[in-house]
Amino acid sequence: MNKSTIKAAMLMAAFISYPLYAAAPISDATVNTATNAELLNRIDELTRVMTARNKMQIRFQTQLNQLGQEVSQMKGSLEVFANQLEQIEERQRNLYQMIDEVQKGSTNPSRVSAPVNQDTGDGVDRAAYQSAVDLVLNDKQYGQAITAFEAFVIDHPKSSYVPNAQYWLGQLLYKEKKRNEARVAFLVVTDKYPDSNKRADAMFKIGIIDEYLGNKDSARSFYQKTINEYPSSSAAGLSAKRLKAL
Repeated sequence: MNKSTIKAAMLMAAFISYPLYAAAPISDATVNTATNAELLNRIDELTRVMTARNKMQIRFQTQLNQLGQEVSQMKGSLEVFANQLEQIEERQRNLYQMIDEVQKGSTNPSRVSAPVNQDTGDGVDRAAYQSAVDLVLNDKQYGQAITAFEAFVIDHPKSSYVPNAQYWLGQLLYKEKKRNEARVAFLVVTDKYPDSNKRADAMFKIGIIDEYLGNKDSARSFYQKTINEYPSSSAAGLSAKRLKAL
C-alpha cells in the first residue's frame, strides 16, 4: 500500500469518527425571543390591570365607609329629633293638664289650683296646695316647691289633693335628676291612689325612670300596664312608642 492510499484512508476514518453537531436554526431562536417578549408584555398588562382594580376597590371601600358614617350620623339625628318631639309632646300634655285644672278649679286663668269639689271644707289644705303650686308655676322655685309639697302630704294626709301633690313631687324630683326619689313619689300615686287622674302619667313616668336606670324589664312592665289600664290616654300612646323602641 503506497503512502497516498494510507493518507486517504486516515482522512476517511477521521471524517467518519468526528461527531456531528447540528447548530440550532436561526429561525427557532427568533421565535423564542418573540414569544418571551409577548409573555412579558402580557404580564405587564395584567399587572397594570390588577393595580388599577386594587385602587378602584380601595376607592369604593373608602366611599362605603363614608356612606356608613353618614348613615350613622343620620340615625343619630333622627333619634335626637324623636327625643325632642317626645319632649314637646310631654310639655304639651302637661300644659293641657294644667289648662284642665284651671277650667275645673279656678276662675283666674293665671293660677293653677285643685278643683273646688275636692276641697275638704276648711280651705286650709287648698290654700297650702295652691301655695306649693305657685312656687312652681309663678316663682320657679323648684327646691322650695319640693319642700312645700313634702310638708303638705305630711300636714294634710287625708286631703284629696295629696295624689296631685305626690305627682308634683315626682315631677320636681325628676327635674332635679333625683330619679330614685321621683320613682318613689310616683309609686305612691300608682299604689295608694288608684282613682287618681294622675295615675296613668305616674306609671308612664316610672317606666321612663326604670328605662333610664337600665331596668328594661320593669320599664316594659309599666309601659304595658299603662297601655292596658288606660288605653285611650296620652300616657298610653307615649308608652307604646317607648315600648316599641326598647
